[in-house]
Amino acid sequence: MDTQDVFALIEKFDESSLAELKLKDGEFRIHLKKAGAEPTVIHHGHPAAHMHQFPVPTAHAPAPSAPATGAPATGAAAEPAGSESAGQAADSGLEVITSPIVGTFYRAPAPDSPPHAEEGDVIKTGAPLCIIEAMKVMNELEADFDMEIVRVLVENAEMVEFGTPLFEVRRT
Repeated sequence: MDTQDVFALIEKFDESSLAELKLKDGEFRIHLKKAGAEPTVIHHGHPAAHMHQFPVPTAHAPAPSAPATGAPATGAAAEPAGSESAGQAADSGLEVITSPIVGTFYRAPAPDSPPHAEEGDVIKTGAPLCIIEAMKVMNELEADFDMEIVRVLVENAEMVEFGTPLFEVRRT
């Protein structure tokens, strides 16, 4: 299922009388839920107006690093001053979790809620890592394996693109 199919599905879902839709096609999973729908049990999520659940992409190869000028590379997230390069993840046995979509990265389900994943946290398979909002739809990223969060690579409410490194993690 490509991006256009996903957006077409979202549009049809919004126009339908359905309150909730879950779809699994191979490794692709999506879970849509309309605002005001009767609460249902979401095993690893949080109550959100609309929710997608994507497999979390990981990369063993180094993530793109900033050019020598210090300016962020096109499409790469700016790193806080004094931080290690995301490219060092491959050298230290870490994996980089990247964004599966374009949108706004959120660490928590609400501004006054604690983040889903903080540095040093051990996250179990299926637990939420973050939310990426795209077209007013909250897309929850879940852990595909047990992991420890070594570093959060983007700031809350920051725009991310497909493939933007979000977290450095270590399998547990």
